[in-house]
Amino acid sequence: MEKKPRKSNKKNLNTEGKLALLLTLNTLLKKARHKTKQSELEFLIVNQTHNLVSYRQAVYWEFHKNKCDIKSISGLAQIDKDGPYLQWLKKVIEKLASKHQKNNDEKLDSFVKIFTIKKEHCDSSDQKNWDEWASKNVTLVFFLDKKGHIFSGLWIDRDKSFNELEHVMLEDLTDGYAAALQSLNASKKYKFGRKSSSGLGFKIILLLILSSLFIPVRMSSVAPAEIVAQKPFTVTVPIDGVIDEVLVSPGQIVQKGDLLIQMDSTSLENKAIMAKGELDASEIALQKTQRESLADRTKLAEIEILKAQVEQKRAEYNFAQEFVERSEIIAERDGIVIFSDPNSLRGKPVQTGEQTMLIADPQEYELLIRIPINQMISINETVPARFFLNVNPFQYQEIEYSSVGYQATADADGLMTYKVRGDFINKDEDMRIGWIGTGKVYGEWTILAVNILRRPIVAFRSKFGL
Repeated sequence: MEKKPRKSNKKNLNTEGKLALLLTLNTLLKKARHKTKQSELEFLIVNQTHNLVSYRQAVYWEFHKNKCDIKSISGLAQIDKDGPYLQWLKKVIEKLASKHQKNNDEKLDSFVKIFTIKKEHCDSSDQKNWDEWASKNVTLVFFLDKKGHIFSGLWIDRDKSFNELEHVMLEDLTDGYAAALQSLNASKKYKFGRKSSSGLGFKIILLLILSSLFIPVRMSSVAPAEIVAQKPFTVTVPIDGVIDEVLVSPGQIVQKGDLLIQMDSTSLENKAIMAKGELDASEIALQKTQRESLADRTKLAEIEILKAQVEQKRAEYNFAQEFVERSEIIAERDGIVIFSDPNSLRGKPVQTGEQTMLIADPQEYELLIRIPINQMISINETVPARFFLNVNPFQYQEIEYSSVGYQATADADGLMTYKVRGDFINKDEDMRIGWIGTGKVYGEWTILAVNILRRPIVAFRSKFGL
């Protein structure tokens, strides 16, 4: 008698669960139909589909001319299309989609085709990274247009395979996604065609665009720039050892004689104590011998030897004491200290002469522009450069050149750049050393087309050797 209600309750729970899935399906389809931007619809597809069927990761991609373009990934606001995972994923999807595209002669009864993809379905070259970047169960959904051609799709990565109910729900949902995407694309094409017809307006716009390419402009190049100290004092390590404590903060104002860095001096102090003990013993031995020489003249010969030993021990003690004093690195001038992070210096083993920080006058600064080798131009030094601060990109400062590097050198990140330095024509009191922005340098006069196409032409020539 008690088992029947339990069975009925379980049945009711299953019914309620299926009803909840249907309501979720209906809600997602309604949201997809009312999206007016493709980016919003892509976000819905990769993130909110999880409300209907769970997964580890979903990737939305577009397919055109047998090339795959990754557009959105669940949980990520920005994606690195040059990363190794996406490069591998693009190759896998391109090969699988191309195979289906060639054999797609079936009668169209749905806007989607769903396949379960496993490791063995990929080429041997792509199977190597499968275990690292994919689960055992991957579902690949192809979105088809009205002619049955693949135009986009969904890569769904999850630990367990879909059951029959989840598969049916996913097919209905993705079919609605495909229809919504086609509706958005059709709307874009209609608007574009209505605005840019083959009439007089289109010809006028085209003529204006072509004419603008012949506008005379100065050749220019933009590159990262930074406000750096002018003639800073370099704080170096006087002895080999380990940095124990950094007593200043980046950007702190210091005065000459202030303690900057305390090195670990335990071993140095022990050596000084031992040297002092040996010095005291030598002095005691000398004094004893001098007293004994009053009664025994043969001791006079030992006195000179003991004096030499005393001088040697005193020199060793002074040397050890000097090293103890050197373990305290002090400021040699007034200014602000420039370095990245105290935690990167604490406990760091260092060698004699190694740079730890800079001390600079906050009012003595200049601009350093690092121009990559593929962006370098013949700079006209009579035309001031411009510096646009990241904190205030709508205003710029004019820069008068002080030096232009004619040989590219490596930066800290390994990028080869030409170093261009210049002084601010009108110095602003609010400028701070360390601020970064964008520097713009100018060359000779040319036309707009050359200025725009210069870099693409250089890249094309370097790649194809033409």
